[in-house]
This record gives sequence, C-alpha cells and structure tokens, in this order.
Amino acid sequence: MRVFDGYKFCLIASLIWGLVLFSESVAIAQSEQTPTSAIESRHISLRPYRIRIEIAYAPDTRLNSKSRRQLEQQLQQIIERSVGEKWTLSEAEQQQSDAAAVGIYENDWLPLASSEGLTRLQSEDILKRYPQQAFEKLFLMAIEPQGIGYLVTGREFDVLSQRLCPLEKQETFEKAFLADTIFNSIRDLFSSIITIENVNEELVTVSEQGSQYLAPDPTVSTLETGFYFQPFLRYLNRDREVKNIQFIPWTYLILEDINRKYATCSLASGLRGILSGSRRRVETFALHVRPKYSQTKLSLIPRGTSTQTYAGMRVQISLLNPQEVRQRQIEAKKQKEKKKAAKPIVQDYILSEYLTNRSGTVTLPTDPQHPLIWLYVRSGTALVANVPYIPGIAPEVTIQVPDDRIRLSVEGELAVLNGELIEAVASLSMEMSRIRNWAKNNEWKKVDEGIRKLEGGISPKQIYQDKLSVIRVSAIEAAQKQNNRAAQSRIASLCRDTEDRIDRFLDPSGIIDLKTEIQDLKQLQRQDARR
Repeated sequence: MRVFDGYKFCLIASLIWGLVLFSESVAIAQSEQTPTSAIESRHISLRPYRIRIEIAYAPDTRLNSKSRRQLEQQLQQIIERSVGEKWTLSEAEQQQSDAAAVGIYENDWLPLASSEGLTRLQSEDILKRYPQQAFEKLFLMAIEPQGIGYLVTGREFDVLSQRLCPLEKQETFEKAFLADTIFNSIRDLFSSIITIENVNEELVTVSEQGSQYLAPDPTVSTLETGFYFQPFLRYLNRDREVKNIQFIPWTYLILEDINRKYATCSLASGLRGILSGSRRRVETFALHVRPKYSQTKLSLIPRGTSTQTYAGMRVQISLLNPQEVRQRQIEAKKQKEKKKAAKPIVQDYILSEYLTNRSGTVTLPTDPQHPLIWLYVRSGTALVANVPYIPGIAPEVTIQVPDDRIRLSVEGELAVLNGELIEAVASLSMEMSRIRNWAKNNEWKKVDEGIRKLEGGISPKQIYQDKLSVIRVSAIEAAQKQNNRAAQSRIASLCRDTEDRIDRFLDPSGIIDLKTEIQDLKQLQRQDARR
C-alpha cells in the first residue's frame, strides 16, 4: 500500500513539473515574438525605429571582404553605443534570407556604387526592390575613393512617408575613421517621425516614435525645441493597407515643448482647418525637415487651365504670420488716428521683396537664423497668396495663384475712370467759381445762364455711376464664369471705393448750395442799392 502511494505521489509530482516546464516554454516563445506582435500594439513612443543600413562599395575602394566585415561590425557597435534601444538593428523573428530585414548589409543592387548612383535613385526604385518592408528607415550609403581618402555619401528612405531625402556627403582621409564617418552621415540624415495626437486650434499635441527610449548620446536621434515637421496623411483601405500618401502643402509644425511621451507644437499653415476633424482610415504623421539646399527656386503657376505667366509679381518675405501682420496694421491705424498725421502706414514687417521674372520665378535664399518665413505674393495692390515656407528643403517649389487678369483689367479701367472723374470735378469747380465771379460783378444774366446750364445737363454723378456699373457687372460675370470668388470679392471692393469717390465729389447738393449762395448775394446787393 505504501509502495502504491509512493508511486502515485511521484506521478503527480512529475505532472506538476511538466506543467511548469510547459508554461515556461510558452512564456519564452511569447517573449521571442514581441518584436512583431507586441511591439506593434504598443504606443508609438514605445516603438523603436527599425533600421536597415546598406553600404555600397565602389570597385576601387581598396577595401577587401575582411575590411568590409570589420567596418560593418564597427558601425553596429557605434550605433549600439550611441543610440541604444531607440534603434533596432536585429529582430528575433527575422530570417537570414529575408531581403527586407533590419540590420547592416552590403548593397549589391545599385547600378553605380557612388554619389552619382545615389543621386539617380528614386523612391519607386526602392519600393520595387522592397515591396514588403520589415524596416522603417533605410539608409543607403556609398563609399568611393577620393584622393588619398574616401568620400561617404548617403540618403535616407522613410517607409511611412515613402520619401527619399537629399544627398548627404562627408569625407575622411583615414580608413580607420570610415565607421565614424558613416555614422555621422547617418546621424545627419536621420529624420524623426511624430504622430499627431490632438489639435487645439494652433496648438498640436504630438508623440515621437521611440521617445521613451533615451539615447546614450543626446546629440543623436533627439528632438529639440525649434525643430520643424511637415505633416502627411496615409490613406488606408479596409484591410489597413496604404493606398495613398499625401504631404500637406504649406503646413509646418514647430516644436515648442517636449516630455518623455508627448510634445507640443505650434501650427503654421496657409490652409484653414487642415489638421482638425476626424478622418476614417487615415493616419496623420509628420516628418522632421530641415534645409539641405542653399536656395529654392519658387515658381508661380496659374490655378486651373489658364496659361497666364506671372511676370512682375511681388513676393514679399516676412517672419510674421497674417494674424500678427493684421494686428500691427490695426495698431498703426490707431496711432495714425491719434496723431492725425497724413503719413502712410509703413510695412515694417517686410524683410525683403522680390520681383518675378518673365517665367514667373524667384530665388529664395536659405537663412539658418530664420528657417521658416511667410511669403506674401501680391499682384499690384492685391494679396493673392500668403503661405509659410522653409527655403532649402527642396531645390524647386511651385505655388498656385488664382487668375488675376480680370482684376487687373478692372484696375486699369477704374484708373481711367478715376482720371475722368478728376477732370469732371475740376471742370465743375471751375464753372461754379466762374458763376461766383459773375455774381460779384453784377453780371446776373451770365449767372442765370450758367446755373441753367448746370441744372439742365445730365447729372455728372449719374454719368459716372452708369460707367462704373458697366465695368462692375461685366467683370463680375467674367469672374463667375471662372468660379473665381476671390476675384469677385476684389472687384466689388475696388468698385465700392470708386463709387464712394463719385458720391463724395459729384454730390448734387453742391449746386443747391451754390444757388442758395447766389440768392443771398442778390439780396445783399438789392439792400445796398436801396440805401
């Protein structure tokens, strides 16, 4: 009986021990799956960047296979030592044969292993090469000999935005410093990704990917106040697959405050309400941008199907947004009314002004002290566009402006009409002055004839009001055919100003006042004659 009890006890103990071992094996298996399943479900601030680095060696680089392996090992050690857990260069689940795996590899598919080959590369080439990506950042590096040293060039491809950044070049004269030079180039190429959590008017709450992993080297992959980000939208289908990616034009986020999980940005945009509102199956991210070129060529192109060239348009540069400019103008107007001075309001917010050439282009220089500027595009006196921009983030950029030919035509016609109005007012004043002189000289027949002539003719006010109506109606109809609401508003404003001048200077009450003045003068002369 005791033998049977001992056998039963051993059987139960073995079953319990087996369950313990099985639970541990399940836990180990689950821990090995965290890079793909658990990490993807985390908040973006807890998801490290998955990095893939490919190094292309020129044929005459003077680096054998052993030197290349050592270089890649040194580069991985530098990244682990400087960036830490914020960048992932290896995953437990990836296979060695996975062509899109994270890590450091030798590039063997670039047609030219040089800066020229990287310059010719397009985003479509990378997407065709890697239709499915296990990485989020791809750094393509090229090493080629330059004199006694080496030239290291690189470009970053961001998977979320599918954007290929401009070329980065660095030099070194020692083979021992190649790994450090490559890392410095990657550090300069790296652009952080943030996701937009909340929008409250002009304040935006964001969160950076991997922000809760602190880098050992604070100069690497660390956000700083004053950084600029350009938002973009990722449109998904029902299967959560990306069907389109769109960068939001003329819109930037400026980093104002940072903590471990969230950050606060101010919004500068030439569009209204572009980030507010909820969108189904749309992801909103932003990519860190900074000037890479010394200047940017800005081209003004017509909106719609017009072939108009915008030569001679003014492009004004300012650091103030339209709200700040409007506030300054209001304050200047108040000061002018207090002092009652006739001096015009000075546009002291304009830093510089450019005039477009025959093809409608200007060149905007990069200013490291003030990267973000506001562009005020004016056609004559009318403001046709005002948008923020960072010169240097792209070699060329275009901005669509409305067709302004109708308004310019109205301005010309009103200028002619205002000239005729001035002549009419001057002629009327001369006639009234002549009648007064006749009255003082007792030439009453001429006085009566002059007054009858003023009263009998067509009212000058009615003449110029009819001319103005013809200009206004024809221009507004032309703007309505183009569905150009901005032109309609400007035409109405211009015509309103001219109408006020007509009412002011051609008011019929002036003739009535003259007749009253003449009657008073007649009575005075009669009284003097009786005495």
